[in-house]
Amino acid sequence: MAMSVTKWLMNKFKDINKERMNRHIEIIQKQSGKSKFYIKCSLMWNFLTQGTGYTDYFRGHFIDRTPEEKKTFATAKRFYKMIAYLNDEEYIVVLGDKLIFDEVFRDYLKRDFINLRKSSPDDLKQFLSDKTTVFAKETKGEGGHGISKVVVKEIKDVEAFYQTCKENGQYLIEDAIIQHPDLNQINPNVVNSFRIITLLNDKGEIKVIANALRVNQDDSVVIGCTNDLYFSLGADGKIDSNVVDDYGDVYETHPLTGVKFKDVYIHGVQEAFDMCVEAHKRIPQVRYIGWDVAFSVNGPVIVEGNEYPGYGLVQHYALKNKRTGHLKEVADHLGDEYNQIKL
Repeated sequence: MAMSVTKWLMNKFKDINKERMNRHIEIIQKQSGKSKFYIKCSLMWNFLTQGTGYTDYFRGHFIDRTPEEKKTFATAKRFYKMIAYLNDEEYIVVLGDKLIFDEVFRDYLKRDFINLRKSSPDDLKQFLSDKTTVFAKETKGEGGHGISKVVVKEIKDVEAFYQTCKENGQYLIEDAIIQHPDLNQINPNVVNSFRIITLLNDKGEIKVIANALRVNQDDSVVIGCTNDLYFSLGADGKIDSNVVDDYGDVYETHPLTGVKFKDVYIHGVQEAFDMCVEAHKRIPQVRYIGWDVAFSVNGPVIVEGNEYPGYGLVQHYALKNKRTGHLKEVADHLGDEYNQIKL
């Protein structure tokens, strides 16, 4: 059974990164002219009344939002309730366990993988025989954690590698994705992640309601563990928003490679949208899904699906300078049914 909203919120409160929160408060102070004491009081009030964490508060720019505008923003409390309404708990394991996910959505992965739960060291040796680079993954890791990049030729003892992966809970070994040059020119050190959110309404219609491409600023080999940059893409492959970081700074060029974002063009965006809509049809019991997609040399491929995807990427105030949040996009597609969700 899912934990209660109150318990979940308290866990979030205990996990607060005070250094990160204070930096957000300093930025809000500079933008608004309000005192830190006022901002802290406002932040706490919104946490108690709206379930708004400090990152929700910052990304939604709640210091300058009307009560009606605030209702359109996803917050920790509202989002949890929305997911509980839309996503059948009995089916979310398909998205929550990477081994199950890879089996169900094998057609959209376009890469080899092996399940160490039911494979021997000899099976692994055979799997690695024609591979150059693989990734060892925890089955339920998230946010880029629990993932190791492995250069196959550096494995001296396959059986020892097999045992190490199992001890680390890394039962999934996947072939590496060879990233498309469109993304390599921005940052070639990591396979950059394109988040596509699809929503199924009560009429059976699946729609892409939001997206955000996340790219590392530095030379990290795993996405999601650093202060990334993110932006949204139009179906035509061009950036249709500002390029921002977690603190709302807007970038014209990539700090590592110097690529000018106004010149960026990504092939296959419409194909990626269509692919996620088709994949969603395999699991209609989970109506709201955040897909992570990579752009490979063979076209867009699905990396994983998330039944509880981070919504902050798609409603950052600096992204498109909108005064409304992600829940408006949800409400627009759900129509009258949206009013049945007790947020």
